[in-house]
Amino acid sequence: MSPKETTFDKAAVLTAAVKIVRKKGWAVLSARTVAAELRSSVAPVYSTYGSMESLERDILNEARRRLHESTMTAWTDGAFLNIGVGIVVFAREEGHLFASLFHTRHNHADIVAGVFASILERMKADPMLRLLPDSSLERLLHYLGTYTLGLAAAVVYGRTVDASTDNIVRLMKNAGNMMIFGEVSGLAEMDGPDHEREWARILREKNVVLPKPSKTDCKKENK
Repeated sequence: MSPKETTFDKAAVLTAAVKIVRKKGWAVLSARTVAAELRSSVAPVYSTYGSMESLERDILNEARRRLHESTMTAWTDGAFLNIGVGIVVFAREEGHLFASLFHTRHNHADIVAGVFASILERMKADPMLRLLPDSSLERLLHYLGTYTLGLAAAVVYGRTVDASTDNIVRLMKNAGNMMIFGEVSGLAEMDGPDHEREWARILREKNVVLPKPSKTDCKKENK
């Protein structure tokens, strides 16, 4: 008679799986590695979760929950700035979980989409940002989101020399200021009615004269 198989609840299996991803990354995750962490066979993993896809979804939701906690932390006095800083700090502290959410090919894109949908709703509730039209907020989220994820990736993969919280705040504040100014001034939309006029005004105020394109350059553009 074979020994009775140990049973585990979902919380225990999820805890083991999250521990594996946090330590070694998404690529190492499997029913076998989770079972090894639980010191059992793979049977309890499947009997508890039914499939690895279901377990993967809960892992990503746990990563999203931890990310949200980081964005809710008062890193600065600015609620919107705290979102960006929180994402980059989360990446610094939880590199494998960050990569699992944003740099891994998985079948749960709706979880990642939910991250950005939640951020957009927080932007719409911000006393200053909500003065902007929805189109501006969506564009701002797209461009600042791209910058933030890029900075976070640079931190995760060691491409940023100074990954201190103070420097992360400085970089995010500078990027946010530039992009928000672009939206408010009309510079953000290349095809917008204010774009050319605002650039002309800024260059005039700064006494900057741009060189006119040469005839050779014009010929190249027309080819």
